[in-house]
Amino acid sequence: MPASRILLPLVLVVVLAACTGEDEPQLGTAEIREAEVVQTVAAPAELAPAARAAVTTSVSGEVVELAVDDGDRVQAGDLLVRLSSDELEQQIEQAEEAVAAARAAGEGAAGAGLDLAPVVGSLRGQVDTVLPGLIGALDAQVAAAESALGSAVLGLTEVTDAADDLRGEVLDALEDGDVLEVADGIDPDDLPQGPDGSAAIEQLEDAQREVHEARGQLAATQASFREASGELEEVEAQLAAQTEATEAAQSAAVEAQVEQAQAALDATEARLDELTVEAPIDGIVQLERDRGGPGPPAGGGLDGLDGLGDLGGLADDVPDLGELGSSDGAAGSGDDRPLTVGSQLGAGQVLATVYDLSSFTAQVQVDELDIVEVATGQPVEVLVDAFAGQELRGRIERVAIEPVRDPAGGARYPVTVALTDVPEDVELRVGLTAAVEIEVARIDADLAVPTSALLRRSDREVVYVVRDGIAEEVPVELLAIGDQDAAIDGEVERGETVITTGVELVADGDEVDLSETADTDSDTGDDADGEAAARWPAGSWTHGGVSR
Repeated sequence: MPASRILLPLVLVVVLAACTGEDEPQLGTAEIREAEVVQTVAAPAELAPAARAAVTTSVSGEVVELAVDDGDRVQAGDLLVRLSSDELEQQIEQAEEAVAAARAAGEGAAGAGLDLAPVVGSLRGQVDTVLPGLIGALDAQVAAAESALGSAVLGLTEVTDAADDLRGEVLDALEDGDVLEVADGIDPDDLPQGPDGSAAIEQLEDAQREVHEARGQLAATQASFREASGELEEVEAQLAAQTEATEAAQSAAVEAQVEQAQAALDATEARLDELTVEAPIDGIVQLERDRGGPGPPAGGGLDGLDGLGDLGGLADDVPDLGELGSSDGAAGSGDDRPLTVGSQLGAGQVLATVYDLSSFTAQVQVDELDIVEVATGQPVEVLVDAFAGQELRGRIERVAIEPVRDPAGGARYPVTVALTDVPEDVELRVGLTAAVEIEVARIDADLAVPTSALLRRSDREVVYVVRDGIAEEVPVELLAIGDQDAAIDGEVERGETVITTGVELVADGDEVDLSETADTDSDTGDDADGEAAARWPAGSWTHGGVSR
């Protein structure tokens, strides 16, 4: 028996003196003493495995290989089921077509932009062909004009006194190309007048004018050529940059499109791995059942209707309704059918559950009145309904923060108890019901009384102490309350006698005769325990924040 279940001392039964002498109420008493008081909280529980993992498939398909059966032990990563999926294969085919289309579109886009190079090339050809020829013609025209100017100047030598000097300058100028400068340096006032002189001067002026005009045209044409060439070079440079940028942008866009299509293909192909379903944890496998709609009762539940179709020939074509009670495993029979090869699965469907049975926990529901006393690390005694008389022990490893609500609106807090001590001959199963007693306090009390001695008076606890034959009501502080004893503090002393049975019948100042005793079995604690249970049923009574 646990330490919390200590025995009561011998209960003395005394007789309250009364005038009638016949129907005196019997009182039970006990001494205040030292005791170890273990306070517990009781709650219902259900056993759960150390871990469980529902195995689902993320793709729809057909089972083509089933590598396990119910009850098989597996390790994480072991093959459970292999599927085939027409839908996934179709998605891969579509993704491959998208990649091919993206690449073809990229190839078609290359060079599909507006190309101005031929236009610029044509302009370059025109400039390079027309202007140089024009410049050459103007050069020849300038040369001819200068030659004519030279001839005009030489003609002047025949009518001027400085013919020899002028002739030499003209000849030198013709050789050096500065004949216009020489001509411009001739002062008409120094030239001879007269018919011959006037003609020579007029001829000279005409030649000078033609040379000036020819040189002006040549200079303008050369400037136009240089400007046109410069503009074309600038256009060619811009065109080259634009062409390069356009090609780079087209190439990047095509590459991005191809990469996106390829990534979609890779992702779809990666889903092929999802057709192979593996065990997520070590444990025992349980295959999911096909839980179809309800069918008729199995085992010939309608056998009593056999022959109903033969009711006097009134319904010759009515089938024998008794046959409807038979089941041949067809769909709609309501039988649980395990997963098999050929089963069709939908995405997200559970196909098996793996249970780690290496250890167990007790999933406890603690009432809101008791949860304030519960904390992680507290020891727990677990009594499993299926193993009467077997005591399992554990320790609280988790206390939920938020409660769940029962149908009546009360709050119960989920508490997880790790089982640490399980007898070897006890084979636990998932879902077994149990009751737990959580040890919330353990006190080596200097002052302990049977729980039946406690009485609630308004907002305080009292005990009745027999002093000099008189029952005195003494307020006490309740420190802890166990199955049979309670630890108290107050104006009482060890060894004093308190009333335990019939305490409700006693008032402060009543006389109590301790001279007679009744023959009461202290091992059973029938009087004290029964009285306490009647006044404080387990799980429904609270004393100073301590629940029973």
